Amino acid sequence: MDVCSMQKTGRFLEIDFFRGLAIIMMVISNFVTDLKYFLGYSDYLLFWSFFALFVASSFVFISGVSFNVSFSKKVASQNLTYKSYFNRFLKLSVIAVVITAVTAYFLTSGTIYFGIMHFLAISGILGIIFYRFKKLNLFFSVIFLILGVLFSEIVLDTYCLLPFGILPNNFYTLDYFPIFPWFGVYLLGMSFSEKYYKNGVSRHSFEIFKTGFFNKICILGQNTLIIYIIHQPVLVGLLILKYGIFSKIAL
Repeated sequence: MDVCSMQKTGRFLEIDFFRGLAIIMMVISNFVTDLKYFLGYSDYLLFWSFFALFVASSFVFISGVSFNVSFSKKVASQNLTYKSYFNRFLKLSVIAVVITAVTAYFLTSGTIYFGIMHFLAISGILGIIFYRFKKLNLFFSVIFLILGVLFSEIVLDTYCLLPFGILPNNFYTLDYFPIFPWFGVYLLGMSFSEKYYKNGVSRHSFEIFKTGFFNKICILGQNTLIIYIIHQPVLVGLLILKYGIFSKIAL
């Protein structure tokens, strides 16, 4: 099948391209996390910690851009209904619950209680609420980032406040994206979109993303959810085949 024929219509390819790069980097970052968790990999941990932060920030920022573009288009066309956003919230929430259940059942530690899927499910709803603030979202993003730093210093012996960035004692998880500060990064993406994709309209046409290598990355960017869902089972499966790694798996 011709690559171009697989391209979804009505999208900004530059956004798909950078989201494609982000999901590639996220797979790499998660593989390093798997190596550390299952095999005790410890080389260049400072580099990989910064890399993981950069990748996560990029992915959340682009998600904010994408949400704002989509929502702006529907508002401008007077074709806005909330059903699709509610359905997306339900879909992501189900995936998030499954991730929590699977990691709690199969791993000896590191259960994911509020990871990227949990965060994106909530962010889609919060994005609808904050969309009306337009340029003010830049201010609100700073508030979320600052509160994220402040909340990270609070330790309370409960899991109920995990979505807000407040941790219990000795908490350990493999994936954690609390609303504070990460929705601040999401709002930065929304603010960027409001400036450069006003009313969901792009100021530029990037023809280069329709060809060759760039086009293939765009297709990855259009399918980030399925890539995210399958990449960890594939990576962990490969590690099981190669190294065993059963000591970290609760069988």
